[in-house]
Amino acid sequence: MSAPTEPSPNAEDFVLAEVAARYLKCGERWLRDGCNHRGFPHHRMGNRLVFSREDLSEIAAMARRPARPSGERRTPAPTVAA
Repeated sequence: MSAPTEPSPNAEDFVLAEVAARYLKCGERWLRDGCNHRGFPHHRMGNRLVFSREDLSEIAAMARRPARPSGERRTPAPTVAA
């Protein structure tokens, strides 16, 4: 008996870049640039850029920034005297 396998993905399991950008609350251009230049996970179906739920979770994790400690403040930019 063979081991159970995951079901193969259907077209309904993917979302277009426009929908993915709304879900991630980012710009579509930023998302496309990330796929083309920063290694964001994605798929291509024909000439369309599409994302699975797993892809979106990985992109969110890649874009996450660590929080600053609550007492830490940004240092202001030095002022230039005229």
